[in-house]
Amino acid sequence: MPHRDPLPLTRHTARNVLARHGTTAPALTEKRLRELLESHLTLSPQDRVNCVNLFMLDTANLNGYAPQKRNRVNAMKLIIGNKNYSSWSLRGWLAAKQSGLAFEEITVPLYGEEWDHLRRADDLAPSSGKVPILWDGKGPDAPVVWDSLAIIDYLADKVGRDRFWPKDDVARAMARSMVAEMHSGYTALRSTLPMNIRKRVEGVEITPEVRGDIVRILSLWAEARARFGKGGPFLFGTFCAADIIYAPVVSRFMTYGVPVPGFAMTYMEAVWTHDWMQAWIDAAESEGWTIEQFEEPAR
Repeated sequence: MPHRDPLPLTRHTARNVLARHGTTAPALTEKRLRELLESHLTLSPQDRVNCVNLFMLDTANLNGYAPQKRNRVNAMKLIIGNKNYSSWSLRGWLAAKQSGLAFEEITVPLYGEEWDHLRRADDLAPSSGKVPILWDGKGPDAPVVWDSLAIIDYLADKVGRDRFWPKDDVARAMARSMVAEMHSGYTALRSTLPMNIRKRVEGVEITPEVRGDIVRILSLWAEARARFGKGGPFLFGTFCAADIIYAPVVSRFMTYGVPVPGFAMTYMEAVWTHDWMQAWIDAAESEGWTIEQFEEPAR
């Protein structure tokens, strides 16, 4: 099994991570298949001094919201796939973090030896084995939501839509349209360049179809930042549903070295260095599962 350098304790930055090359991690024991993962970012003393900037703030609190406490018996449960590969799981997880609500996190390794059995388990039955899936409480009558966009909408209904969407009507209309377009489109980009957080691939051939998706995404990012981004480093200023949905695109651009203009790199840096994204990246780096079909770009 190829050796992988130990994970550094300082924060990953977009520009530094572009120069790194991920490799395969060792396999985990079976008892960890359904282990609850709690990711905590460890900072060096220097990073603790440097982290006070817009990129590092908890944007839910920046928007005036405090984390909400819930009865542990009724806490939500979010089931996700491998953090290194599962882009839709990343979106559902970021949505749960943005809600400020307490939730359990359970990772089910996709396409492993136990996958056929695990996907038929009661917890995954409502989604036919797809992740992410959110259970809001325990018992057969507990609300259950699958699909990342549905999870965003469900959580927005619970905690207030302003927590997920811009308050301005014009900005909110564009944000919703961008989210819907990502949810239903960009098939060429998603199928050709699968998410692989710890991998760095050089010399990828960009097909005309993928290039078209990239140009469209960059044009939307540029318009959102120019028209509505004055309040912070994210697409609509503060972190919102649009950034949640496009976070895996940032990861794909990193993995495959997609050249982007300066404004896009600045935005990608904001997403990549966000505390929640850093926690996800650290966990992905530490995972021991490898899905061979996602280790190389599609041909």
